[in-house]
Amino acid sequence: MQSKNRSLWQMIGLGIVVVALVALAVAFVDVTAVYQELRRARPVYMLASSLFLLAGLASFALRWRFLLQNRPGFWHTFHATNIGHAGNMLLPGRVGEPARIVVMGQDKTVSYTEATSSFVVERLFEQMMRLLAVATAVTLGSGLTITPRAIGSGLLFLALAFSLIFWLVRRRERTVRWGTAVLRQLPRVTPEKAEHWLNDLLDNLQYVASLSHTAQTIGWSFLSWGCFWAFFYLVLLALGDRIPAADRLPISIGALALSPPSAATQPGLFHGSVVIPLTAVGYDQNILTAYAIILHIIEMFWIVLLAIVGLWRTGMSLTAVIRKQ
Repeated sequence: MQSKNRSLWQMIGLGIVVVALVALAVAFVDVTAVYQELRRARPVYMLASSLFLLAGLASFALRWRFLLQNRPGFWHTFHATNIGHAGNMLLPGRVGEPARIVVMGQDKTVSYTEATSSFVVERLFEQMMRLLAVATAVTLGSGLTITPRAIGSGLLFLALAFSLIFWLVRRRERTVRWGTAVLRQLPRVTPEKAEHWLNDLLDNLQYVASLSHTAQTIGWSFLSWGCFWAFFYLVLLALGDRIPAADRLPISIGALALSPPSAATQPGLFHGSVVIPLTAVGYDQNILTAYAIILHIIEMFWIVLLAIVGLWRTGMSLTAVIRKQ
């Protein structure tokens, strides 16, 4: 109980720091104009957007659980993902990524190796969805530019990554033999431990390498990103008619591609990654700043709140999670 209370106060303290950082970030814009935009925001759309954000976070967790062959319970997976998102949102260095692997590894049905390998595969699907969102935004006329070389490089990277997964799975014995010889050179790694790690890794990759499982993972990816897009679009509607109807779709998809909730970022970084590129292609800076502020406040509120609940329910403290990385 003591560790649960400690983690609660740690997350509350970090939440206060984030509020201060947001206040600092808005100091560099026309506060009066942005404030007027925020005053016109319609709460009903912000409330509706929250529902889609929560649905997207739940779908994101369900996809990770699916990649782990549905062995962890949903709530443990959900708590792990939210703790990770909050870590990325509140702390520098993307510490949330290893943090959620640590929390996931606390479940006795999942090893740290399996959690890590599934995380790597999950990131590949995220990059695929992000590339698709950028291409869609460009097609819809958001003003963002992407070169054929960039698209080709992204597709080539994804193709090589998935090809490597299939290759490793199909040559399991060779992979275990070669990998064991390499890992045993590391300090305190015995051949038995190295072989156990590699078998855990390949068991997880073999599950993902199935074409039917790949198709289902793509389905979960579209569901989570569809919910995230609805969140971005409804927040845009909350700002009223100041943004023409023809611009809402490209702006919302463009903002999603630039800074999706599944790649949560800190205050300032989030606003810069959304506002600067879209302002550069001709959209109103004050409206976009208000848009980014509302988006990030809603994200921070729910993700930090869910992370606090997650730390409390898993019985872990933030210090313990960071220390185990």
